[in-house]
Amino acid sequence: MNVPKLHVWRNPLPDTVAGSLPEFLAELPGPTHIQLSGRDTSRCRVVVTLLHGNEPSGVSAVHALLRQGIEPAVDLHIFIVNVDAARAPPLFSHRMLPGERDLNRCFRAPFDDNPQSQLARTLLDCWQALAPEALIDIHNTSGLGPSFGVITAIDPAHEALISLFTHRVVMTDLVMGSVMDLSGRFCPVVTIECGGARSEESDRTALIGLTQYASLTTVLDLNPGDVIMDYFHHPLRLELLPGALIGYGRELPKELGVTLYPDLEQLNFNYVEPGTELGGIKGELTEVLQAKSSDDTERLLHFFYVDRGRLYARVRMKFFMVTNNPEIARTDCLLYFVPA
Repeated sequence: MNVPKLHVWRNPLPDTVAGSLPEFLAELPGPTHIQLSGRDTSRCRVVVTLLHGNEPSGVSAVHALLRQGIEPAVDLHIFIVNVDAARAPPLFSHRMLPGERDLNRCFRAPFDDNPQSQLARTLLDCWQALAPEALIDIHNTSGLGPSFGVITAIDPAHEALISLFTHRVVMTDLVMGSVMDLSGRFCPVVTIECGGARSEESDRTALIGLTQYASLTTVLDLNPGDVIMDYFHHPLRLELLPGALIGYGRELPKELGVTLYPDLEQLNFNYVEPGTELGGIKGELTEVLQAKSSDDTERLLHFFYVDRGRLYARVRMKFFMVTNNPEIARTDCLLYFVPA
């Protein structure tokens, strides 16, 4: 079993940090724990990023922060995780290496002998030992779309953390083995989706939010009226069933599966009206897709229907995390949605 080692880098000076992001990534020995001493060493915060190798905004923000030489308000522990997947050519194109598990689905017991499961356990043990006051997990969305945060509990601390980056909040009770599921075990945990990968706006969102998270004396307090949060409650995931195929285009699929229209990601955080045509289906809808609630109840037919081989929205919804990447759609989900 080849479990990636967690390397430690303490208080790097700005002139020891590579000048470009590709060079910085190339010089990392693997999963890396960067420790920055803060003005107040009695407290600490954690940030984790690059759990998925094709989501560069978080590590881009970390690189910029290190190059600036900012002294954090409290001790800051930065974890850059899926380094090998990120630098596999072409750069930042692999969510995970072929044959590997999705690391952000491995943060739950029982932990087995799989290297990704063991790495998740190592990270979890480290975070629990640090006892941080907060943990932020930075991602990019799977497709085009604006930034938003994801939480599992609504309270001022979680809202305050999200507000450092964005005003959109998805409140979920789905349990997937992600870092987000850890909230409440040892500190507030939030996931930040900065927007689409390879976007300057996403990179700015990550850098502004991370700079505030590192620099502010207090990050868990939100005064009434400071920011108006836009909430989306209890999303469902539209998932591909085993044996079904996924494609993107305008033609109907020729084998059991679904073909989504390529411009569907333009619907991210927009209203989807009843009767909106989304793609084509070959086979029965329930043979191809599923949409289960947190209690494992199948809800697919409440929200979607098929007519003459075309897939339609049955009710008014909002979509987010719509992807046009067939590998992500196959291994994770096609999109998330909430009734509107």
